[in-house]
Amino acid sequence: MTNLMEPGPAAAADVRTTTTVADVVFTGLAQAGVRTVVGFPGETSLPLYVAAQRQDAVRHVMARCPRCAGYMAEAYARVSGEVGVCDAPGGIGSPFTTPALLEAYNSSTPLVFVASGVARDKRGRWTTGECAQQELFGAVAKSTVRLELPDGAAARVASAVHAAASPRGGPVFVEVPSDVLTLPAGGGPSGAAAPARGRLRAAPAADVVAGVAKLLRDAGRAVVVAGGGVHAGDATGALRELIARTGLPVATTLNGKAAVDERLPSALGVTGAKGGLAANRYIHQADVIVAIGTKLGDKSTDKYRWPHAGQVLVHVDSDAGELDRFGHPSLPVLADAGEFCRALTGELSGFRYQGPVFRPEPPFWSSGLTDHLCRRLTAGLGDADVVVADASVSSGWAGAAVRMRGARQRLLTPRGSGSISYALPAALGAKLARPHARVFGIGGDGGLSIAMHEMETAVRLDLPVTYFLLNNERLGLIDRHAVDLLGGRPVSAEFTSIDWQAIASAFGWRSARVRDAGELDAVWDTVCDGARPTLVECVVPADESAPDLVLTLRGEEDA
Repeated sequence: MTNLMEPGPAAAADVRTTTTVADVVFTGLAQAGVRTVVGFPGETSLPLYVAAQRQDAVRHVMARCPRCAGYMAEAYARVSGEVGVCDAPGGIGSPFTTPALLEAYNSSTPLVFVASGVARDKRGRWTTGECAQQELFGAVAKSTVRLELPDGAAARVASAVHAAASPRGGPVFVEVPSDVLTLPAGGGPSGAAAPARGRLRAAPAADVVAGVAKLLRDAGRAVVVAGGGVHAGDATGALRELIARTGLPVATTLNGKAAVDERLPSALGVTGAKGGLAANRYIHQADVIVAIGTKLGDKSTDKYRWPHAGQVLVHVDSDAGELDRFGHPSLPVLADAGEFCRALTGELSGFRYQGPVFRPEPPFWSSGLTDHLCRRLTAGLGDADVVVADASVSSGWAGAAVRMRGARQRLLTPRGSGSISYALPAALGAKLARPHARVFGIGGDGGLSIAMHEMETAVRLDLPVTYFLLNNERLGLIDRHAVDLLGGRPVSAEFTSIDWQAIASAFGWRSARVRDAGELDAVWDTVCDGARPTLVECVVPADESAPDLVLTLRGEEDA
């Protein structure tokens, strides 16, 4: 007969009083400079949450699902310039974080993902939720780590943080078996102190910079294209100085948006599938393209339509692996973006660009409520404000129709994964990183339906973001592609209506519903005051043509 008074296999008092590996995980994070962790708990990862309660060096924020925790941490990293960290329970919990790791991997965002793993003595024995996490996340991470022993755990966690931040930035996965989390902390080296981010900046070779300067002096038409790496490398100031001194035309990718003041006569705006017709046309006709901190992906290069034969591509990146990825003959420049811009500015002393003047086109998209929203944002954004747009239609509008002054303004979109449902959790992550700025989210009803549970997180953590819901009661871009490109019928036209005002009220959000520009103007000052989490439901027609849809349809016609 079992003695019900007999203590269990692990005495609770020991867990409460002993420094465990879970405690040491936070020690390593703190010593590597991490200040914020976002996560979602499970039974196997719960020791991490107890450890978080026992220290105050790192703030721990709990989301409502692992996927959104990952998105929050990824956005936090982009806005703060620090390494983002998220956690989830291994097995059924951790795979939900995969979209966030994919986003970080493709967008070069420094992110560390800490997950519990199956206990060592239960591995391979059909433990509930067992998952081969090293293999699963190896495809979407720079590297993976498994902490099998207590010794040196803090140092290995700190090393993971530094690895995530080193060029090219990206996610690092750290797995800790559940039984190891509760073991007493071992010996070995402690976590390394955080190195200054960006201290090691590769300077370009002088002869290479001179060669680029000669190309620009001799070019009939030249253009600079700045990608997200300009933000990640803190090179925006050096880029703006280069453009101011030389007058060179400059475009950005979607991730590079706000690297320069888009009101400048030489600013083309966003290029590619999420940009403008005139910007794409100018780049197609350029003799020399200087691409800085961009991976030259499909969306940025207008579906790989540039560079083409006859164009010289100067590709600047701090990761040598990116410089031989693109097949077009080019001049590769291995250098930090900021160091390159400063060196090129010096080499071009006295030079002013004399090529054709860029002439922006009038809006080529629908002129209804969403266009008016973008105009209001353009006029009203403060110097540190952040706009976060979902994939699909929302990022198309934000890329082409919202004009940014640069400075500390940012646009965040899930360019690396193209995922809807990113905007709400990412807006909360941006607000965590920049609490005194206003943060505006833009997304459709399809995306918010997947992430609306994080509305509770906004209220619980007092994160007063303003979310503009573009509600057409369907998956708008998907339906337009089905009809206009494939000759089929809409696939989401039978969605039923959702009472978003009732949902906002249920979560404790302030809300408004607007149908036209006048109604939006009437509530603008209130909904943008940054006082409370606020949902602004913008009722838009299903046939509204966003900028990226127009570009797609015209591209198909030209093909």
